[in-house]
Amino acid sequence: MPAFLPEPYAAYGSNLWRDQMRRRCPDAEVVGSLLLPGWRLVLRKYALIRRDDTADCPIGLWRITQADLDALDRFEGPRTYARILVPLPDGSQAWTYEEIRIRPGPPAGEYVRRLRRGYADFAFDSTPLDAAIVESGYVE
Repeated sequence: MPAFLPEPYAAYGSNLWRDQMRRRCPDAEVVGSLLLPGWRLVLRKYALIRRDDTADCPIGLWRITQADLDALDRFEGPRTYARILVPLPDGSQAWTYEEIRIRPGPPAGEYVRRLRRGYADFAFDSTPLDAAIVESGYVE
């Protein structure tokens, strides 16, 4: 049995898509989902979250190993996203990534499809994603 980290990983973008996470982090297991208060989903070239006291961002929670976290660090890139701990509503914390390099959008259609698949995998209301897509300037 893999040795899981005490903090889960909180996915808000394409890592919600289970097929993608299975390839990137083979030991990862879904442990739940929730609305992360005080954060809003934003979409430029890729997804990011931004602090916003008036918003809630849907996140999927994954139980991960150190090897999974190392893989996520490589995929998210040290010059693009910074790994941070965010507080969860129950008082615990989860790892996620905050964008540190602005990459203007809009996103590619293939990326939008991955986001939609992830939202479907977690049965999220698509309203926050749809709003972020519109704000990004993406046109289907």
